This record gives sequence, structure tokens and C-alpha cells, in this order.
Amino acid sequence: MDAGKIRLLELIGANKKTFNIPVYQRNYDWKRNQCERLFKDIENIAKSNNEIEHFLGTIVYVVEKTLPTFTEYILIDGQQRITSMMLLIKALHTLIVDESKKQDINESFLINRHVPEKYKIKLKSIESDRKSFEDILEEKEIENITDSNIINNYLAFIDLIKQSKIDCLKLYDALNYIDIVFISLEKGKKSENPQMIFESLNSTGLSLTQADLIRNYLLMNHTYEKQERLYNKYWLEIEKKITNSKISDYVRDYLTMKTGKIPVKLDVYIEFKEYVIKNSKVNEEIVLDELLNYSKYYSWFLLGTSDHKYLNDLLVQIQQLKSTVIYPTLLFLFKKCFEDKKIEREELENILKIFISYLYRRMICGYATNALNKIFASFPSDLEKNKKTIYKEKVLEILANKTGTALFPRNDEFKEMFITKKFYGSKKIDMYTLYQLEKYKNKEVINISNDITIEHIMPQKLNAAWKANLGKKFDEIYNKFLHTIGNLTLTAYNSNLSNNNFKEKKEILSKSNIAISRNISDYLEWDEKSIKDRAEKLYEMAKEIWNLPEEYNKNFISEKEFDYNMEYNITDNINFTGEIPRKVIIADEEHSIDSWRELLKIISTVCYHLDKEIFKSLINHKDFESLKNKRINNTDTGMLAPYQLGKELYIDTHGSAVEILNYCILIAEKYDKENEITIMLKPKSK
Repeated sequence: MDAGKIRLLELIGANKKTFNIPVYQRNYDWKRNQCERLFKDIENIAKSNNEIEHFLGTIVYVVEKTLPTFTEYILIDGQQRITSMMLLIKALHTLIVDESKKQDINESFLINRHVPEKYKIKLKSIESDRKSFEDILEEKEIENITDSNIINNYLAFIDLIKQSKIDCLKLYDALNYIDIVFISLEKGKKSENPQMIFESLNSTGLSLTQADLIRNYLLMNHTYEKQERLYNKYWLEIEKKITNSKISDYVRDYLTMKTGKIPVKLDVYIEFKEYVIKNSKVNEEIVLDELLNYSKYYSWFLLGTSDHKYLNDLLVQIQQLKSTVIYPTLLFLFKKCFEDKKIEREELENILKIFISYLYRRMICGYATNALNKIFASFPSDLEKNKKTIYKEKVLEILANKTGTALFPRNDEFKEMFITKKFYGSKKIDMYTLYQLEKYKNKEVINISNDITIEHIMPQKLNAAWKANLGKKFDEIYNKFLHTIGNLTLTAYNSNLSNNNFKEKKEILSKSNIAISRNISDYLEWDEKSIKDRAEKLYEMAKEIWNLPEEYNKNFISEKEFDYNMEYNITDNINFTGEIPRKVIIADEEHSIDSWRELLKIISTVCYHLDKEIFKSLINHKDFESLKNKRINNTDTGMLAPYQLGKELYIDTHGSAVEILNYCILIAEKYDKENEITIMLKPKSK
């Protein structure tokens, strides 16, 4: 390694020298404001009569001899600054009138003389920037090109020079007073690993994504020619399939599939590097080849672009459920299907249907989503260990053994929550649910577009006629049923329906091409009984759409033996459905209870008094925002079973045993108390 301080023009000025920007580097990203700051620094040098200097930063490169008399510098860090300086030098060259000076600038800093054509230009940009830079040097027509930062910034420098009150030659002379620190690495020397040095310098300049760091790691330690081959053959093809912004997520899911552990988003690069280093069976090209193969499936997940219509429909549903946590498992299964030929496509589609039912039922029943991370991270290895030969049976057996927070909700729990859940405004699950119900009901599926909206049959604003129609308990009915599935439908007439009375709405909806809306005309009036009846009918459809597999149902029904003298920790992976708690012990203090609601009340009260501010912060915490009406809020409006903890602080204690227990765990975790809370169950009467 050689390092030191040098004048920039001295570094780039020698003949038979070229600076190559490796393919793994980002496009040139500087914006006009950065160019303006650099130019202002140059002006300040000129104004001081060259008495001040400017430090441009650190440049790191690997020296690579390609010809006995020619040297290539492979830029590891500093390509943005070098490119900007080259653009400024070319802009000055363009505007300087003195022909001898123009020739001197061109032959000293922009081109090499008496060398093969491929080495003629001193700066070899990455492919996406190269043509723009060459067009500028060759003084081609560029004014109408607006999608290139290279061209935009060159023209910006032209404008800045023209607007400057300082002469072009004086500005050019000021460039002699720009210093850099160079770090020159010796090719092939282990102690001078370019990747490690690059990582240590990554805090400077424009920040790199995890995908950038991974790409650099896979390409950096190869020759320039091999870098180009690997980049074009593998990485560029991955970028074509998956947008650059999604590659970090893709590699994270790939690693999860491979290791069974989910990397922290900011540590994906570190975990990836450790995976490659520890796995002696792989090298950079093998990993790139595998990443390219899996990227095809990942693009299907993101875009629904496989060659199979029904498969795409299922993938779109997973997107609509916002359940990307399943992607590591899908990567594993799709390879087994389309590459290894171990799974038939129809079987794969049936597995996806099972997963969709599992994800949807859990969402409706309010199961904590964080439990899914561990479930699907371990699923690929669980499938490999399973002795069954049919993968659908493997999936069913694995899910059948899940209990507690990992449970596949059974029908009685699903029914209760489906009918009573406030769907409207629930992160688009409302539109997804109604659309799937319509698909089940109507073979001529409607096209969900911006014209289709969700209609409340009992309107969101009750006028006198609606209040009279609902009777004395109109307020109670309104608060309890307004946003539930029984009162919601799809329509293209939303603005026309508004607060129309039921007779008028019924007349309009009877002509709808949407089956679940048209059937509302079967009701003579719209009241609590009608809403409940329609909800029951929609549930019967939902039970079939998001069905509990028969094999799983049989397995689940076997009754679990509980020890009623035993304390169970609230985080134990156990399903307590059908049981009643009789006692909760928090930090050795016992509290008698007789319901799951009482459990939530006690835990909430104890935690609230430990630190009121923590509890108040939960109002806006993402874990408690699954519904339009929050589980914890400063008002009890819309809550089905509100419990007041303090002034303007309420918690809704409504829900199944599993749902309530999930919220107890979430609250306890915020106080680091989850391991200090146990419950005892009430013995069942003989």
C-alpha cells in the first residue's frame, strides 16, 4: 500500500494513464447543488490569488498494469469526485479560447496520446454513463439529452463558468491548488483487501445500500475484465428482474431461506458476507448464479408475472395481504417446483392457497404478525426434515403442529372475529375481502378499479330517517355494526347512494353487476337483524374461500390436557382457546381473574402504573394500529369493550383468547415484563 497527499492535476495529468470505474460502482449521482459547491470552492481559490487550497477528499484505487508502459487505476472510492472534476476540466476546455491551452488541457487531463483506442480516454465510466461522457469529449450534440447526470452537470459547469466574474484561465489555474489523499493498493495482496478498505471509507460521500455493498463484495476482488463479465452476466440480469430498490430485500429473503435466520435490514450485507465466507462450497460466481436463478421467482412474487394465470392470482393475493414474510419459504418451494421438479404446479398452487388461508385467518383473528417471522424463516428447513414425500402433506403436518401464537385459527374463532371485526379502513383488507367474496359468488369477476368503492349500507352519517329505521338503539347499532362486514359492500355508485334511505339504496343495488351488492335487495329492511344475517351468510362463503384444511381440522380437534395446578407463562407457545384463566401472577403478585378480558385489564393496569408515558406511546405504536379504531386510544369511540386506564386513555378488551393473549404479550414486551407474567387456568367442571 502506498498513501499520501498529492495535487489532483498531478495525479491525473501524466500520459498513458487511465482511471477505470468498476462495473459494480453506482451510476454518477452528483446533483447540480453539489457541482455548485465545488465550483464555489474553485472560485474562492482563484479570488485568493491561489493563496488557499482545497481538499477534495480521499481517492482509493488498485494499480493494474495492462501494458509495460501503460497503467490502469481501478477506482475503489472517489469516482463521483473524479468524474465531477473531469466534467469541470472539460467545461473549462470548451470555453477557453486559447487554442494552445485547449490542446494542453485535452492531452494532459482528458485523453492519452499514442495508445490503443480503448485506452485513449482517461476516465472510463461505467457502461450506463460511458456514452454520455464520450459524447461530451467528442463535442457531439447533447443539449436535448436530459436523463443523464453526466451531461446535466457538464452543462451546469458551462453555465457556472459563463456566469462567473472570474476569467476561465484563472479558474483553470486554481485547479492546481486542489489536493487529494490517495491510497494506492497492490493488486492481489491479501493485507490490502480493497473490499475491507472500501467498507472503512463508506461513511463518506453518498451512502450505499445493502445491495450496493453486496454487489461490490461479489465483484471487487476480481480483475477489471472479470468484473465486467460477472456484472453483465449475473448482476445486471438480476437488476432487470428486480428493481434496484428491492434487491436488498431479495437478498435478505434469500439468506433467510438459506440460514433459517432473518437478518436485520441494516445488517444484510454483513450476514451475506459471513454466509459466503462460512460456506466452503460456494464462491462469488456460484452465489451470483444462484441469486440470478432465484431472482426470476422473486420477480414473480413482486409483479405476478409467471406464465400461469392462477398462480399469479395467488401471488397477488399474498401481496395484498402484505405478507412478504412468506417469501423465503416461497423461494424454496418455487425452486422445488420449477427447477428441481419435485412439486407439480397444481400442488404448489394448493400450498399457496393453504398459506393464504393461514395468513388471512390470523389477520382477521388479530394474531401477532411478529410470530410469522420465525414460522416462515424455519419453514424451508422444516420441509427438508419432514419425511413425507408430498410437499402439500409436509406443509399441512408442519402447520398442524403449530400452537399458541403460531396457530392456524379454527372455524369458531374465525367466525366470531370475521363477523364482529371492524373491516373498514383496515389497511385495504376490507377491499381485498369484499373482492374475494365477490369472486366466489360471481363467475364474471368485476374489475377492481378506482371506480369501485366500499359502500356502507347503514351510512356513516345517520340522518333522521335512518335513526327512525334503526329504532331506539340506533346509536348502539351504529357503533357496533357500522364498519363490520355485514354492513359493507362494493359499488360503483358511491356518490349517488350516500345517505339514501334503505329503500332507495336497495333499488339501486338491485341493478348492480356486483353479486354481493345485488343480493342486498333480498332484505325488506336494514337493521341489526339484517346486518347479522348477511354477516353470517358472508362468513359461510369466507369459510370456504379461506378454508381450514380438513386434515388440519382433524388433527386440531384432539383435546389438550392442561395441568390446572401449573403456572403457564404468557409467552408459552400454547393455544388456550376454550379455557378460562383464574389467576395471573405478575412479578410474584397474584391477581384473581375470571376471563381473558380481566387478564388484559390487570396486565394493562399494572404496566400503566409502572410507566404511564410508555403506555400512552402505544396509542400510535404500529403493533396496536391494525384497526381503524385503535386497540389503545385516548377515546373509547368505536371500542366494543372499552376499559379506562387513566384520563383520556382507554384499551379495547374485546377479542378471542388468542387475540387478547397476543396483546398482553405485546404490552408486556414494551416493559420487558413478558417473562415475569404467568397464568393459572380454571379447572373444568366434570
